[in-house]
Amino acid sequence: MSFSLLGLSDPLLRAVADRKYAAPTPIQTSAIPAILRGGDVWASAQTGSGKTAAFALPILQLLAARPRERGRLVRALILAPTRELAAQIGESIRHYARHLPAPLKTLVVYGGVSINPQMMALGGGADLMVATPGRLLDLVDHNAVALSAVQVLVLDEADRLLDLGFTEELARIITLLPARRQNLLFSATFPAAVQSLAEKLLHEPVRLDVPSAPATTPDILQRVIEVDPPRRTQLLRHLIEQHCWTRVLVFVATKYGTEHVAEKLRKAGIAATAFHGELSQGARTQALADFKAS
Repeated sequence: MSFSLLGLSDPLLRAVADRKYAAPTPIQTSAIPAILRGGDVWASAQTGSGKTAAFALPILQLLAARPRERGRLVRALILAPTRELAAQIGESIRHYARHLPAPLKTLVVYGGVSINPQMMALGGGADLMVATPGRLLDLVDHNAVALSAVQVLVLDEADRLLDLGFTEELARIITLLPARRQNLLFSATFPAAVQSLAEKLLHEPVRLDVPSAPATTPDILQRVIEVDPPRRTQLLRHLIEQHCWTRVLVFVATKYGTEHVAEKLRKAGIAATAFHGELSQGARTQALADFKAS
């Protein structure tokens, strides 16, 4: 199968070629034509299956074919459970849209950063918004954005949205949307809460169940070492130095634990950064960038 057979426009096919996508994944093969037809879609898609392109490419094509109304309106809304996922989706969308003849305004909004720049950026509305539910409602409460013109709603990783406690926020957001719209729901798992949400949200959806790729045995050596708590960081430092590890991910139980272990490693001359939910978004982004670059 080739992307050219899925009904995508030439500018989008150029963007796909830029990313060196050899062929569409199963979820892309099934979802892109279904979304282009304009109906609701209920898709089972694992992380890493290519689902962002599966909904972003057809949405961009649909938006590019329709003029945007003036005002603080949003035409397509993608809800994501975390700041990091929202930023990742936004980055992909900007790349896919780079060759469109008329630029589409895409905004990514999430908490953990000042709301003021996001409010200013919403002047004139947006073609496409990627948002976490809490920050989106903050912007609505500040009259910075209206959702009455949303043509396409995407719930990405719907199971995680509900697991993270966004049920009430989702219900409120849905009441702010127009009755006539296209709904796309992507989820890796379908517990009862997701089933209930899908039944309320979707109208005669196309159901896409893409089987997961066969599991492969990871090339990982697992060991268990029993050590007295006061000597755990000392042992960790010894293992890092003995094996010359250049990139190590350490999980601890608490925020305080991340700061404490990182500080002890730094005192031993090992570059270490704490990463936890109470850091600002800027600090979290920088920590991830530093880790990838190490």
